[in-house]
Amino acid sequence: MSKVVKIEKVVYGGYGLAKDDKVYFVPYTMEGEEVEIEVIEEKKDYSLANPIRIIKPSLERQEPVCKYFTLCGGCDFQHIPYEKQVEIKKEILKDQLIRIGKIELPIEKVYPSQPFNYRNKAQFKFDGKNFGFYKPNSNQVVDIDYCYLLKEDLNQIIHPLKKFLLKYALTPSQVVVFSNSKNQKLIKFVFPDSSQIVNVIPKIEIYKNEIDENIKGIGFYDKEKRQILLGEDVVFESVDNYKYRVSMDSFFQVNIFQIKNLIDLVIQEVKDKGYKKAVDFYCGVGTFSIPLAFYTKEVLGMEANEEAVKDAKANVRHNNLKNLKFLKAKTEKGLKYAKEFKPEIIVFDPPRSGLNKMIIKEISNIDSIQKIIYISCNPSTLARDLKSFKEHGFNPLKVSMVDMFPQTHHIESVAVLERI
Repeated sequence: MSKVVKIEKVVYGGYGLAKDDKVYFVPYTMEGEEVEIEVIEEKKDYSLANPIRIIKPSLERQEPVCKYFTLCGGCDFQHIPYEKQVEIKKEILKDQLIRIGKIELPIEKVYPSQPFNYRNKAQFKFDGKNFGFYKPNSNQVVDIDYCYLLKEDLNQIIHPLKKFLLKYALTPSQVVVFSNSKNQKLIKFVFPDSSQIVNVIPKIEIYKNEIDENIKGIGFYDKEKRQILLGEDVVFESVDNYKYRVSMDSFFQVNIFQIKNLIDLVIQEVKDKGYKKAVDFYCGVGTFSIPLAFYTKEVLGMEANEEAVKDAKANVRHNNLKNLKFLKAKTEKGLKYAKEFKPEIIVFDPPRSGLNKMIIKEISNIDSIQKIIYISCNPSTLARDLKSFKEHGFNPLKVSMVDMFPQTHHIESVAVLERI
């Protein structure tokens, strides 16, 4: 049964919030709109609903550029003009900080992105027939021929990739492609089991000829473990004067227009401040550790992913640094090394789940720490963790927002804390 509601505002998760007899979360809507909805899931305190018809649209509503919008689960904001998207995200970030963290801070700086063609990495799904991305909240694959979020060269290989898989009767469940600024590519074919891997053609030239001449390396995986490698395992990426080696199984920031802004936000907190030592947790390939090493006397990076640590160690050489070390360690184990190292600066770039209370407590007990820089992709866990840090003697000073994911509800931010 349908009903009509009025959207009060857009909240975290990309939903329009409506209140009637109860609270409703409705995707693909805007503030002030009257919408006919259909409830798809009843929860104790709220209901999830789909919009059937926009009865009274917002004056700001726009026509989405992508024909797969709402069919594919990748975007949820294409109906909103980009400037408005940034404004909404800024308000959501402020709201989460106040509501969850009890922290009232102005958003100091906001860095908009180029709104389309910004992603350097794609995770395509394949079901043997359809090649593309999952529908929202499902494992059903939407067959696509273009994605407005991807770098142009990644779009150009969608058709050749699908054609190749059908021609050679290969059915990987996932094809992951990373492309650097020179359009050099690493491709991962991930199969549900190893039965098909024995049938792959072990000559990289065929893939270069039929898919893309810029392929540098291809890995064939049985779920997550690589069984075969053709060509090279790594490509290089440059940001400003920093050089990064990125391998098939490590992580690098996905928005090509925003990596420099993220680095700059970290560096401006360290530059000319006279800090001697910094520790970079969840350091990946050294995205922040390497720039930090140019502005402090000693840096220690810690990362649990073995491949990322190998890249990070290689990146020490590629940037001619003598004052930077990397350790393979989960953050909980790495705390011991951090205590011995006695840093003044800590940088965190954790997963969406944020930090746990033990990490926050242990870090706060390291007397040498003066400043914490917290890079977050989840404002809810950021707000929770900032509140916890405040209780342990660190005052949140400022927060900046870097829009890493235009057309989606995801929010990236950088918070700075100093010991009270």
